[in-house]
Amino acid sequence: MSTGIDILSAAATDERDAEVIQEISNWLIDQGLVGAYFESILSGFCLRLEAAGVNIHRGMMAMRTLHPSVDAETFIWQRGGQMKSTRFSIDSDVNSDWQRSTIRHMLDTREFEFRRRLEGPEAEIDFAILADLAAEGMTEYYARVIEFSLGGVQSMETGLISSWTTDRAGGFSDHDIAILERLLPRLALTAKTLLTEEVAENVLDTYVGPDAGRRIMRGDIRRGSLDVIRAVLLYADLRDFTSTTDSVDRAALAPMLDSYFEQILPPIVERGGQILKFLGDGLLATFDLAGRPNDSVCRDALEAGYEAMNRVAALNVDRAAAGEPVMPLDIAMHLGDVLYGNIGAADRQDFTVIGPAVNEANRIEALCEGLGHHFLISETFAAAATACADKLIPLGRHALRDVRETQALFTIDTSA
Repeated sequence: MSTGIDILSAAATDERDAEVIQEISNWLIDQGLVGAYFESILSGFCLRLEAAGVNIHRGMMAMRTLHPSVDAETFIWQRGGQMKSTRFSIDSDVNSDWQRSTIRHMLDTREFEFRRRLEGPEAEIDFAILADLAAEGMTEYYARVIEFSLGGVQSMETGLISSWTTDRAGGFSDHDIAILERLLPRLALTAKTLLTEEVAENVLDTYVGPDAGRRIMRGDIRRGSLDVIRAVLLYADLRDFTSTTDSVDRAALAPMLDSYFEQILPPIVERGGQILKFLGDGLLATFDLAGRPNDSVCRDALEAGYEAMNRVAALNVDRAAAGEPVMPLDIAMHLGDVLYGNIGAADRQDFTVIGPAVNEANRIEALCEGLGHHFLISETFAAAATACADKLIPLGRHALRDVRETQALFTIDTSA
């Protein structure tokens, strides 16, 4: 029979629990509002649980994301402040550890809750991770899946997957699990808030480039909102693409293009260039001159183009040896003022560059085959590239289609 003291004690405990849950919930809201990092959220969450009397030795949270090369992110916190984060590539092999993991089991069986004792006669150690945790002195493992929608899809795999381990004798109490159950949906909501922002940034970086993505995220989306920037323009195009497509199976066409772009993009991005758009078998990139000496930017752009051309040449050697069609790379380098911003209709816009300099870069690239060179450089670029003057070879003046004035063109000395 309960005494009055028992009832008062239970009421006091319920009141303290409500206060703790509210305090941690408020903290989670603040983390979502300020855009905290997942590592600090998981660490702070675990420390607050421990302060509330829920013994947490190890906490893990995992989420899928939308990224061209990253499939999921995992964060693991251990008592003492140790934090480990892992990104799983879309192309990475599914290893045997994953196949035998508790998380894979939960996803396959649609089991939203998973609990295992790791000590004593009730221990049930039926997964490799549980054996490892038991060997470390852990007494219980608890995992939970909270579904939420991401990219218009809602499933277990798009939600928050978390696991919690204790080393307290006897494992988690029902009270501990009740606290976790109240707080995990709030943790999932904060994670979703941050993940949604991360997804937006990933998508923008992937499709319009980091700089344009940042401008769009900060609100530069009004049509006709254009800035004048002075930039190096790199126009690259794979020669003979149209004729090559006739000899390539349709299913192999996209992978073939991807293999070439994998050689062209890294040298540009690593040296500060921004890929503005793909143009079928070509691309347009810019190197902003703002804040840096012109000759330094031109040197970076020239090195990027030169490396890209060498990487494509090496790829062509491998493809030819395998009996596959090859395509040489043509590159044009120009320098000038361009309008950078939003162009398009009211509800469909493109963040790009426009202006005579863009058209001139295109016209210069079109002269590559006729002049017998794969690398053409404009006179305005050559004038600014003072640090690379000894590597430029003059080719005389040439007319550009639909451009009134002829322009002196150069190529690069490949013997140096």
